Amino acid sequence: MTSLKHSGVDRERVWDPPPEGYVFEQIDLDGALFPFAAESFDAVVASHVIEHLTNPMRLMDEIFRVLKVGGLLYLECPSDRSLRLPSMPFRHEEFRSLNFYDDPTHVGRPHTPQSLYRLFKMYGAEVLESKYLVSGRVRLTFPKTLLWALLRRDAALLEHTMWWAFGFAVYGIAKKSQDDGRHYKLSSSIDRLDV
Repeated sequence: MTSLKHSGVDRERVWDPPPEGYVFEQIDLDGALFPFAAESFDAVVASHVIEHLTNPMRLMDEIFRVLKVGGLLYLECPSDRSLRLPSMPFRHEEFRSLNFYDDPTHVGRPHTPQSLYRLFKMYGAEVLESKYLVSGRVRLTFPKTLLWALLRRDAALLEHTMWWAFGFAVYGIAKKSQDDGRHYKLSSSIDRLDV
């Protein structure tokens, strides 16, 4: 049995000191290199990070640099559907979001399953999944739960219900298949229709 080692980076220091056995480094995610050797991680999780960066491709370069060949990346961020939802109508002091623009720190763009697919392919990765985050259970109870959240002015319940019913977020899972950097050319040939 091997022991798991956890490491993390962020532009804000969350813990001081970090939990035991956890390596944390505070860095500028828009420009700094990760303080880790190339191909040193079996998995990387980046959940709701890229939409806060002015240079998200730099983050992706670093993720694929530190990820081992065969390693997995889980990436989650707001989806294009987050633009269609209304803004949070109450309890603004709770800092909850229904719409992409409810969070003033969002400087990036929302993604679609296709845009995450293409992003992973730019790094030669094998795309294992790329989907909206939705819940069938939440969708089944949606009318009742939505009414309850609105009547009680429960921002947390409203956020949860709307996110999972409509797909506020999108996620992708990719497997690093090579280590040759980023390529903007996604295909080696152009498909043409013969008329």
